[in-house]
Amino acid sequence: MASNHNVLEAAVSAASNAPSCPSRPTMRAKYHDPSVCLSKPTRPNEGHVDRKMVYRKLLAGGAGASLVPNTETVVCPIGDTVDTLEADISIKGFDTTWIVENTSSKHVVLAWVVGGIEYSPFEPDLKPMDDPKALLKPGDWTSVPTFESFVYHVREIDEEGGLGNVVLQHRAGMIPLGGNAPKRELEHIDPEPFSLESVGTEDNPKPQVQEVGRKPTRIRPCNVVDLGFRNEAGFPLSVYWANNLVDVPETGFSCAEQYKFHMGLKTAPQDFMWDWGSKTKYEGSFVGHTFVARRADDPSVVVDKYTLEPTRIIDCPSRKKKQVVAVPTNNDASVEVQDSECIPNDASEDSTTPNETERGSLPDVVEGLTSRSAASIGFSGSSG
Repeated sequence: MASNHNVLEAAVSAASNAPSCPSRPTMRAKYHDPSVCLSKPTRPNEGHVDRKMVYRKLLAGGAGASLVPNTETVVCPIGDTVDTLEADISIKGFDTTWIVENTSSKHVVLAWVVGGIEYSPFEPDLKPMDDPKALLKPGDWTSVPTFESFVYHVREIDEEGGLGNVVLQHRAGMIPLGGNAPKRELEHIDPEPFSLESVGTEDNPKPQVQEVGRKPTRIRPCNVVDLGFRNEAGFPLSVYWANNLVDVPETGFSCAEQYKFHMGLKTAPQDFMWDWGSKTKYEGSFVGHTFVARRADDPSVVVDKYTLEPTRIIDCPSRKKKQVVAVPTNNDASVEVQDSECIPNDASEDSTTPNETERGSLPDVVEGLTSRSAASIGFSGSSG
């Protein structure tokens, strides 16, 4: 069996002699203190009740998370027509949390957009203006339980108290890493490391249920944000957690970043979440956390970085003319992976497997997003 232990050992030990990375406990308290889960619309700590079902559907669909769109935010969209962020074809991914903060001088309202129509993000049978939870005054913030691929508008409230123009658009989705990195025309051989402890023996083999070298999930505190990362560098990456580090050096380590996971080049491996060679990996995190993507074959080289921050609403230039919001060309802009006869072996654990679509009953689509009931859900990791 081929191995890749040198890569893993180099990744884990690369920053071991550096000082501790900086921490900002006040930031974590603001957005993730237990009191937040009593005062804000938050997901249950265990995640949405459908998380495991989404995982199985993505596995059964054969494309992994490749059709889950990347996240995108447009601040102060210009022009008389606001282009939609709803993709012609996209797959609903995992549940996550969108944290948004109103740093503008105006009152605003949040809206979930489905087929060009705006609904309350929290009560989909209400119009946004009819739901007090969707209104944000200057200085306020909120958390929006959502799914990857869901699209939102933020509108200012005009002087007459009505809906004004769109000042921000946001789509929840995957976080691309390394998209701007120079591509190298090399054939990358990226076998997964292994150990007898993880794979067992020839007479008594054990299934390898998660990536070698990856630490198990920690306790998930209040308002965890589940992040999905996608490798767009074109070569394998080692991804590190740098706590609240802001200034990441271009080369080397300025603090003791902790190795978190490997990102390969396979779009749809056998398991898109856990396989060593998968280009998609997942991590639970908090506002202010920084992740650093480095070359897997040389961890001293920084390829990309990502810091989880609230989406901030700012004051946009005044416009007298009301904008027009474009409607997606395909009304089924966000669809789910269709049920397949090839279902993972453990699918029988669920008593029901609903086959809903995003254009079905809207309350059903978001049912459970803010439920506080426990659920049996698998997570790939959590930082901090």
